[in-house]
Amino acid sequence: MKKKNFIIVFLFFISFQSEALAYDCNFEKIKPGVTKKELEKINIFAYGPTTSDIFTKPLFVEEICNGDTEGLHNINVMLVFYKDKLIKVNYIHQIPEIPILFQIAKNDYKINFERNKASIEKKQSEFYSTTVNGNSYFYVLLKEGNRQEEYLEIVSDKDISKFEEFLLKIEEAQ
Repeated sequence: MKKKNFIIVFLFFISFQSEALAYDCNFEKIKPGVTKKELEKINIFAYGPTTSDIFTKPLFVEEICNGDTEGLHNINVMLVFYKDKLIKVNYIHQIPEIPILFQIAKNDYKINFERNKASIEKKQSEFYSTTVNGNSYFYVLLKEGNRQEEYLEIVSDKDISKFEEFLLKIEEAQ
C-alpha cells in the first residue's frame, strides 16, 4: 500500500512539473546566426532604423509564444542584430518562481548545464557558461534575500566584436 501511494504521489509531481513547464515558443529558433527573414517564420519582425549596422529589438515573451504562457510571465527578450543577422539574445526573467530560463537553456537550446546543489541549498547566486557551435551561453540566477533575477545570454563568438565596437563608438561620442 505504501509503495502504491508513493508511486501515485511521484507520478503526480512529474505530471505537475511537466504541465508547469509546458510552452510553445520556438526558443530554439532564436539564436545567433539566424537572419531577420528566418525569424519572420515565427512571427518576429525585426525592423528598425537603417542608419546603423547594429539594431536591437525588445520583445516580451508573450509576443513570441503560441497559446498559454503560464509560467513565462515577466520574461523580457532583447535581440541584437548586425545588419540582417542576429548576433546576441538576452533573456531577463524578473521574479522567477522557478528557474525557467535554466530550463529553456537545457530543453530548447540543448545546453548541458548542471545546477550546483551546494549553491541551491545555501540559496546563493548561480553562474554557468559554456560554448556550443560558435555561440557562448551564459546563465545567471542572482539571489538577494527573497528576491531573484534570472538571466540567459547567447552570443555569437564570431560576431560579438562588431557589437562591442558599436558600443565603444557610442561611448567615445559621449
